[in-house]
Amino acid sequence: MTDIRVRAYLMGEPRVIVGGRLVTTTGGRSRDLLVYLITHRETAVHRDVLIDAFWPRARPAAGRNSLHVALAGARRALREVCAEPLIERCGQAYRIRRDAPVWTDADEFERHCRSGLRERDPEAAAGHFEAAGLLLRGGFLADRPYAEWAAPRRESLRALAVQAQSRLVVLYRGRGEYGAAAALARRVLADDPCNEDVHRSLMVCYARTGLRHLALLQYRQLAGLLWADLRVRPAPETTELYERLRRPERMPQPA
Repeated sequence: MTDIRVRAYLMGEPRVIVGGRLVTTTGGRSRDLLVYLITHRETAVHRDVLIDAFWPRARPAAGRNSLHVALAGARRALREVCAEPLIERCGQAYRIRRDAPVWTDADEFERHCRSGLRERDPEAAAGHFEAAGLLLRGGFLADRPYAEWAAPRRESLRALAVQAQSRLVVLYRGRGEYGAAAALARRVLADDPCNEDVHRSLMVCYARTGLRHLALLQYRQLAGLLWADLRVRPAPETTELYERLRRPERMPQPA
């Protein structure tokens, strides 16, 4: 049997590789349809569900025609890299064939994040989080930011990334790797600017490396963000940390 192993890179700009060869579709809908079937490969997807996902305002006949055109384009692109059909029809539904092994970076990313969050050993947890970070090339289907069908998956992966990276910041702090912790904390805050736990970690990292002025500035930035966005003040433990850092004699010493 022809090698029809499928590798789909969905974090960032999507790429689908079948049997070691890149699948190149001529139409955007053909590629999106292929990606949809890959991400929903657990069961066959009814044609009406596909039409509603990609052509929600089309009349029934026009929607079916658009689906057939997109399917034809996806199958044509797949035939260029694999002699055996990858998309199979099941009555009025379609699916990726059951015997085709499928790997996606999104699934692998989620697996590493969840394993790290469950792991009690700090070093093992950090290993999972770092492995997940290597897969994080961007958001889920980053070149389709307005695709409604992808929104729930995109948001769940984004939230999982923030949770995992926030834990990794704490783990780096615990190992005394303040530079790595600070760099990661800044990346988390770029995506989740009101994450108060990460702001506190960043303040500690700055203080531990002798950058007390940046730690104090971080608190003021946080206070401004929380008030502007949520009309709340920083938590008491954050303010207490700020007050300690204002006094040089009580400031954590540089590592």
